Amino acid sequence: MITSVPRSKILFISTFPPVKCGIASFTQDLIHAIEPEIGDNYLVNVCAIDKKPVADSYKFPVTMVMNSYDLNSCIETANQINKDKSIELVCIEHEFGLYGGDMGSFLLGFLIMLEKPFVIRFHTVLPTPDTERLKIVQTIARLAHKIIVMTANSARLLKEDYFVDTEKIKIIPHGTHKNSPIKPDKLKIKYDLKNNLVLTTFGLLSPNKGIEKGILAMKEISAAFPEAMYIVLGLTHPNLLQEEGEKYRNYLQQLIDDNNLQKNVRLVNEYVPTKKLMEYLALTDIYLFTSKDPHQAVSGTFLYAMSAGCAIISNSFVLAKEMLDDKTGIIIENGYEHELAENAIYLLQNEHVRKQMGLYSFLRTRDTVWENVAAKHSILFEKTLHKQVDNSDSNKILIS
Repeated sequence: MITSVPRSKILFISTFPPVKCGIASFTQDLIHAIEPEIGDNYLVNVCAIDKKPVADSYKFPVTMVMNSYDLNSCIETANQINKDKSIELVCIEHEFGLYGGDMGSFLLGFLIMLEKPFVIRFHTVLPTPDTERLKIVQTIARLAHKIIVMTANSARLLKEDYFVDTEKIKIIPHGTHKNSPIKPDKLKIKYDLKNNLVLTTFGLLSPNKGIEKGILAMKEISAAFPEAMYIVLGLTHPNLLQEEGEKYRNYLQQLIDDNNLQKNVRLVNEYVPTKKLMEYLALTDIYLFTSKDPHQAVSGTFLYAMSAGCAIISNSFVLAKEMLDDKTGIIIENGYEHELAENAIYLLQNEHVRKQMGLYSFLRTRDTVWENVAAKHSILFEKTLHKQVDNSDSNKILIS
């Protein structure tokens, strides 16, 4: 483990629960995994970023809150961090939409003022950047000690499209959870799915998720398998909810009603805890990933489904192309619902193929178990801080 003087800190800058978003959940999961890895003497704190920060809504490990859409708040927070001698390293989570200014440029104001070493994780790296995006990413890269990305394709884009020094880039995959130990048959009884073949999609709902494609595909799927049930698990994305209320969810429900699919589609309006999520994935026969963005660099929902041993049918996007092959899943070219239905029917008709596909998906993601991801962060932090670290357990690949 990392040895350090008492009360030395690593500070994460990220959205954080109770905010409901993928990056907030990611950071919380990473911190839970990394705390045992770096030892009791090295504290992990969080600076929560929020458009409308209310400090009282956060609990430890959040120790400060920054309004990332207010340049003065960004600069004041950098100064506050600089004054805290116990903070030795800052780890920043980055999406352009998380920070104010053109292309998230308020982050640059923060970074220019920051006097601590920092690493930054790009959750998305888009190809062929325009001049402004290129300039911002290159400036961040020059200031950072390391840039973390979660896929080989993102690393390639940083090198080829953004001209970032290869030595600055570190690939650490998105983490995944341990699987539910409960048998699928028992879980289907628990969730009132005893006699169903279950297809699942989960995550915060928005039009970009393409859920309507899965719903429309159920017309054809349910004709072949009347017992098929499509579970859509998740709340409406908070930003979308603020802008237009439940317009998108109501649209999905109308699709269900118009196509008489009430017995074959279930919208679960819930932000489920990890244990319950892994139970839903354990009972899933086929996972559907219908997101419309072909440039999406990474998806926690996609990787969780793979690590849970689900057979996957996915729209074509960056991570799917990197992770799926003939053994681990089926990629469809963002086309019509008929193609999705056709492949789902094939897998439902062929249980052996479906289960083998799930097994290969499970094996493909063993290095992404959170404990392994935490160990890779520990090594990176150690190199950044020039600390001694005991990596006797860091090279283990955990089968969960």
